Parts: sequence; C-alpha cells; structure tokens
Amino acid sequence: MLKSNTKKIIPLLFIALGALFALVGFFQLGFWVDGPGPGFFPSIMAIVMILAGIASFVLSLKEEGEAKYFKDEFMVILGGVGLFAGTFIIGLVPTIIVYLLIWLRVFEKISWKMTAVIMGIALFITIGVFGMWLGIQFPLGLLEYVVG
Repeated sequence: MLKSNTKKIIPLLFIALGALFALVGFFQLGFWVDGPGPGFFPSIMAIVMILAGIASFVLSLKEEGEAKYFKDEFMVILGGVGLFAGTFIIGLVPTIIVYLLIWLRVFEKISWKMTAVIMGIALFITIGVFGMWLGIQFPLGLLEYVVG
C-alpha cells in the first residue's frame, strides 16, 4: 500500500499549479495574437512545471523512505515566499531589485561595481525584453493604488 508523503504530494501540487497557470496563460492573458502575447512565457513555464511535476511524481513512486529536510532548504522556501509577498506589496520589478541586491551583496558578497553591472543586465532583460518587446504587464502591487 502506498503511503501518502511529501515526496508524492508536492509533485501533484506542482502539476495542479502548472495546469492552473497554463489555463490562465492560454485563455486569460493571450498566448499568441500576431506574435507572442503576455501569456506566452507564463504558459511555457507552466508546461515546464507540469512536466517537472510528472517526472518528480514518477520518481517518487520508485523511492523508499521518508524525505529529509535541511535548514538551508527552508531558506529557499522563505525566499520564494518573500518574492511572492514582495510582488503584491511593492510590485514585481522593485522586488526583483531588492532580491538581487540582497542575494548579490549578502550571500554572494560581490562588489558594488559588479552588483550594479548584474543589476543593469537583469533590469534590461526584465524591462526591455519582457516589458517592452513581449508586452508583459508587470504587477505593481500596492504601489499601483498609491501611484495611480
């Protein structure tokens, strides 16, 4: 008899979230209208999530024993929660800036000069490619209501 544990539950949640994101990307955001639309990249990432979830679930059926968790792994989860919360509070682009700044200066201990270069490249890709070229509208969070 199969025992329900996190090795099986988490991949199923991953598949469900991927399916939800795919539906939103395809039908609400617009996948492809005269070129890639705002739902193009989220839909592709949703398909990757679904495939990764399926692969992880299949592998979990073959494994024996309980999942082992380490303290550093929870820091990754906290980082994801922080990004999610930050996106709703201050918006996506400022959250990316704060995340990169904390990651590069605190954890990687990179110089300010190199941090500025990496930040410039990341913002060029974020705003230039996704914002202007693909036309993705980034969430502004609560700033949207303050700014107007």
